[in-house]
Amino acid sequence: MSLKTVEKKIVDRLKEGNRGDRGWFIITRVHVDLHWLKGIVEYIFSKAGDQPISLTEQDYSQLGRIVNINPVKPGMQLRRHHLLVMDKPLQLLRRTKKSLWNEIQLTEEGVALANALDSADVLERSLSKIRFAVEPWSPPDRVEQYSDFNVLVYQAVKQVLLGCGGHIHRDEYDFFVSRIREDSEIASAISGILEYRELSSVDQKSLHVHVSDRIENKKSYSNWRDQALHTFSLFSLGTSMIRKNHRLLLTSNWVAEEAVDQKVVGRSIKKIKPNPAASKGLKIPTPPQSDELLSPPIPPEGNVGAEAESFVAKVLKSQGWTVSFFTNKRGYGFDLWARKDDLAMVLEVKSSVGSLGQINLTANEYKAAQHYKANFYLALVENIGSDDPKMTLIQNPFENLVFVERKTEFHAVSERSWRNFAE
Repeated sequence: MSLKTVEKKIVDRLKEGNRGDRGWFIITRVHVDLHWLKGIVEYIFSKAGDQPISLTEQDYSQLGRIVNINPVKPGMQLRRHHLLVMDKPLQLLRRTKKSLWNEIQLTEEGVALANALDSADVLERSLSKIRFAVEPWSPPDRVEQYSDFNVLVYQAVKQVLLGCGGHIHRDEYDFFVSRIREDSEIASAISGILEYRELSSVDQKSLHVHVSDRIENKKSYSNWRDQALHTFSLFSLGTSMIRKNHRLLLTSNWVAEEAVDQKVVGRSIKKIKPNPAASKGLKIPTPPQSDELLSPPIPPEGNVGAEAESFVAKVLKSQGWTVSFFTNKRGYGFDLWARKDDLAMVLEVKSSVGSLGQINLTANEYKAAQHYKANFYLALVENIGSDDPKMTLIQNPFENLVFVERKTEFHAVSERSWRNFAE
């Protein structure tokens, strides 16, 4: 395929309409991360449930900690980026008074996400509904600017991925995918990408000038290109796709690409705190004033465990497994149960935002590994929340790994001491 043929396709498409970019504008310039997305809906739900709420400066300060921004007044940044993408296009929350942020309310999907074990499954539904550029997924001014666009963007991308070997690069998204106006153009986009891939890297790079010349300045062009990666992050929230650096892949293709390294990791038992005993004639004391606890507590670090469990489930589902979550069920000793035809297994998920070091198992987890043996897997997820997560599956850790038993650390108080205080 010649450079001129592909170049003509891109130039002809860019010439249509009066906007320089003429491509999807789905999201503000923010990387959408499941950790802060779920953290925000959990926070709002803990304060207001499914009822409207007016966020205070203290609320914004708490939300700023969740998304890891710490300006003096984070409200403006949250409204312009994080809360905005939760409103449009994800529709996890809504502004009760049109475009004003005075009062917000979780939608049905927002409530579902706040209470979900499998966050990706909830977000798959939200992503599948997004249309560009149609209200309520796009604001009125964007609907007017892109009046010839009416496409289910997530569904369209899935079709493109299926037709292009299960993956697309940011440049391919920019040139061909983001310019789809309706379903009838999906086939042409697939054809364009396949022709583009036959070009040399030098020829591919030369095509960028046609887009950059139509956008106001270098900064605007850079922002436009970055939007592709933010969109990849957005789409990766669902069950169907995973972002890997500058590429977007079907989850099944990500699995096929990943080389799973089996590593032997030592074992220790997590700290277990004793349950406090209840005394007869219980009287609730008056606690001291605490500004910190006037808002719902948030964890010092993101709940990467829940995100990792959702990620592992997403990977397994892409391979045809049915997955159930046992995370909040006490006594089982594993996080996930998975079945495929006549095969079944249980998985305990361990994760980190960086590299995993020592792996800690509770007594219940160790007993489960001992009981299920070859049907018990450790799913180790590293770099969770990044654009290059890694997953290692270790089968039958009870027999295949070297375990080191650790005594549980605890602080003891005698019965006499606490009874004297209680009486």
